[in-house]
Amino acid sequence: MSDIALKSLETFFARLAIQVIAVVGGIIIARELGASGKGLFTYVVTVVGTIQMLWAGQSSAIVWQYAKRGHDAAAVFRASMRIYAVGAGAATAILLGVAAAFPEQRILYAAAAVLPFALFAQSSTGFFLADSDVRSLNVQQALSAAAPVLVYVPLLLVAHAGLTTVLIAWAGAWIAAAAFSWLGVLARTRGHAPGNEAGLVRMQLVYGSQMSLNSVVSYLNFRIDVFLVLFILGQQALGVYSVGIALGELLFNITRPIVTSAMGRIAHGSERESADVTAKCMRHSFALVLVCSLVVYFAGPPLVVLVYGPQFAGAGAVLRYLLPGVIAYSTMPVLAAFYSQQLGNPRIPLYLSATSMVLCAAITAAILNRVGIVGGAIATSASYLTAFLLATWYFVRRTGVPPHRLFILSSEDLHAYRRVAHVALSWPVALAARLSGR
Repeated sequence: MSDIALKSLETFFARLAIQVIAVVGGIIIARELGASGKGLFTYVVTVVGTIQMLWAGQSSAIVWQYAKRGHDAAAVFRASMRIYAVGAGAATAILLGVAAAFPEQRILYAAAAVLPFALFAQSSTGFFLADSDVRSLNVQQALSAAAPVLVYVPLLLVAHAGLTTVLIAWAGAWIAAAAFSWLGVLARTRGHAPGNEAGLVRMQLVYGSQMSLNSVVSYLNFRIDVFLVLFILGQQALGVYSVGIALGELLFNITRPIVTSAMGRIAHGSERESADVTAKCMRHSFALVLVCSLVVYFAGPPLVVLVYGPQFAGAGAVLRYLLPGVIAYSTMPVLAAFYSQQLGNPRIPLYLSATSMVLCAAITAAILNRVGIVGGAIATSASYLTAFLLATWYFVRRTGVPPHRLFILSSEDLHAYRRVAHVALSWPVALAARLSGR
């Protein structure tokens, strides 16, 4: 099994376990603290998450400078710390100011306490991604997302603790994640010679600002239909629509581990080598999501009714109309990594996301009143497919990689899947034999 495949499997199962733990934690908070407590915690986590999204370009800039441009790790880190000191300091001061000025926003004191650690941890992922160090990435996410749940759930259930305990556990988890990240970065920066830090700062600011803008546009691309459904059809329609969209977007979790594991190899090396890795990741992503989408197409709608009730039956149709776009867009992250990290041109993913966002908004607004909530899913699929076709066309034109290598699994790929299946099937047999004493 290839290195990328092993790291992808490791990341997939690690992220799956973390998501399950996080969901359980959310359920316990809702049951023990009620809607008010759950709402406040969700609010403060969302505030920090939104600022992290605006900060996402910093990590990408580090990957680009460290992996592709070959700059000294210590110099890149010192440059990033200059930007971090100003950016994190300003964002934290704004949160403290809002919390002090508006008594109803005092919960933002917790966000201000966490934010410096969360932003540092996020920046450090650039070094881990550049080195394809998925284990450190998984540990970092486990510390920040799963560890606090393991702390506050027993305290909520046994000691009947309150929201303050949950916030302390959450803050402690981000401090631990930042400390772990600090150790990982130090291991990469000891003994390195200084570099042109002023030049690196300028490069990071220019590149990182483009990537951060790309993150914002990508976020709007994923959510513009939600805003329009709410504005045009109302809250009840959005409730049904959001279920279908959320289920469809779960399929993106299948391919994200592949991109995470391959990021370093896409950024390093020649353009030809990077293109070959990109093509390999694309066809695996396409094949996996296509198979899972076929299952979801038939099993999704009845499961929606079974789990959510008959009043959410419309979400099944939303899910089905969304699937073509999900299948196409599942390959976009790896193409975006090629354009931004290998070619050093984050404007290409930005233009593609902006095109998709505008097209989705236009189609949704035009047909939503005529066809109902499925109009949002139709518009989303159409916009995703358009962006996917443009991105693929440019990749083929730029690299010369034939289209069939992007979508059709090779005999070597199929052999790798057979090995995975063999290992997966042999584990239960070996475990049973061991338990039986054979």
